[in-house]
Amino acid sequence: EWNNKAAGFVGYGSAGGTRAIEHLRGIMAEVQVATVRAQVSLSLFTDFVNFTTFKPGPQHEGALKAMLDQLIAWAGALKTLR
Repeated sequence: EWNNKAAGFVGYGSAGGTRAIEHLRGIMAEVQVATVRAQVSLSLFTDFVNFTTFKPGPQHEGALKAMLDQLIAWAGALKTLR
């Protein structure tokens, strides 16, 4: 059920979850999921109040839009393979 699907990533952590996303890209490739290049990386220091309440900054809107645009395009392209 994973084959020929598309995935985008949103990560969070001290470095925006980038290392976790790197590992997930390899895992998703093994189950034949195409990942998009754009990603959203949230910081525990700037996007969470007291490290608990999620309050992302407006600077992430561009990254989110880019990721979703790529995700929609890839999902549509892969639909013919499913």
